[in-house]
Amino acid sequence: MENIYPSEVSAGVVSRTTLVLVFVLIVGPLGALIPAASGQVFPDITIECGDNVELDVSPGSSRTAMTSCELENNSMWIEEVSVDIDSEDLDTAGPESVTIGAGETLTISIVMSAAQDLEAGDYLVNVSAEVTSAGGVPVPGLASDTDEIGVTIAEFTSCDHTVGQGGGTLEAGQIISFSISISCDSNTDSTTKYSARLVDKSGSSAWPSGFDDQSPQCDVLIPDGGTSANCQFQILTPSNLDSTWEGCVVVLENGASVPKSCPSSNVIDVKIEPKSIGIGIIDLTGNDSVFGEYSDEAPIIIGGVAVVLVLAIIGIVMSRRRRRLLDD
Repeated sequence: MENIYPSEVSAGVVSRTTLVLVFVLIVGPLGALIPAASGQVFPDITIECGDNVELDVSPGSSRTAMTSCELENNSMWIEEVSVDIDSEDLDTAGPESVTIGAGETLTISIVMSAAQDLEAGDYLVNVSAEVTSAGGVPVPGLASDTDEIGVTIAEFTSCDHTVGQGGGTLEAGQIISFSISISCDSNTDSTTKYSARLVDKSGSSAWPSGFDDQSPQCDVLIPDGGTSANCQFQILTPSNLDSTWEGCVVVLENGASVPKSCPSSNVIDVKIEPKSIGIGIIDLTGNDSVFGEYSDEAPIIIGGVAVVLVLAIIGIVMSRRRRRLLDD
């Protein structure tokens, strides 16, 4: 009669049947002496793994997660069990083989790790167990089981910025102008924005009166994988400033809190002085004026000089009139 089964299937059936017969012949006489309550005669293994695991791959994280699987041997034999852990996208680690006593349960740990640039989402880890020997008898292919571990790669977006040069000592009415460079890492599409804040030397972060933020919007579109960008900032100082304002400009990412004092780095230090009172090109106020350290008394000095000049002019006019009268 013609064989209607493929040769590979026939070989597999024969091989498995042969293994079962060999196992029965070897352990059968021993199995008859053991009570049925001790466990089933044929090799057996079941595996059950933990529920979904979340894996953080953001900068500074360990980029690893751990879970466990339970292997149960319901047979009457001490079993040698091979363990295979597989995932297409994640790196995995765990025991390659274990020994489980008859009727016992063994817990194993599974470690998963991922690259920082792995896209956020859900992934699977397959864990399979196969009995390779029972009671010291090789029994490959007679008992096996599998389970899956769900792994969720958490979303993250991490940005850093560097403030360029700018600031210094300015006169009221001038513009504080500077730029920042931004670098972001992300495993998902996202957005962020930056804004400038003024902090005076006393620690107040309230926006001072008269200062006008004329900066264009600093919105950053971040694709999966990250990006880099630059933003320009311009703050117009009030032209009618009546006293010196001293502090700094800080740039904050959306949601960040305003510092209570000027940080030691990555800021723009500024000092805004009131406009000078000048005659021509002569500066009459300020530390570099002709009055030097007496610049605070400049208005009084100027007023006194003006009075003296007026009196002198009046005296000259009166003197000329007297001369004319005497000549007449």
